[in-house]
Amino acid sequence: AHLVGQRLPCAETSAETSGCPMIQYSSSPLAFLRWRGSVAPKSLRWALPCAVFAYLYSMALHEYTSFVELYSEGPTRSQATGFTLFTSILGFLLVFRAQLSYARYWEGITLVEQACGVWLNGCSNLIAFCTTALEKQDAVDDFQYKLSRLMSLLVCYSMCDI
Repeated sequence: AHLVGQRLPCAETSAETSGCPMIQYSSSPLAFLRWRGSVAPKSLRWALPCAVFAYLYSMALHEYTSFVELYSEGPTRSQATGFTLFTSILGFLLVFRAQLSYARYWEGITLVEQACGVWLNGCSNLIAFCTTALEKQDAVDDFQYKLSRLMSLLVCYSMCDI
């Protein structure tokens, strides 16, 4: 766990010269074929067994139906039922996944807007409660200028970090 006050392993040197564990991305046209940093290994772990099972099931179903109905036209009832079941489950999973990601997106946007609103409110309060004494006007102007620039940098950095 990263504790406050500790430095990250790559904080002092650039990622190219050190043994930094960060992934270096390139803009080559074949960058999508890169294995490191890809989601392909995790997705293949689930997809390959399912594909093998589907192929074996298809072969077994084909062999079974060839013995039962040698001259049938069109798909058999078990094939149509299997396809309907598969598409129904796949459709449900896709809609559920899309709905969940959409809800997470809007929750994130809402939290970012709330954070920006709190920062704006804090900055507005600091500027509003500055003294109006004429002898301190230069110091107040300097403070308000620095405060607005620092708050702008805070918002910029937080948006870049997202």
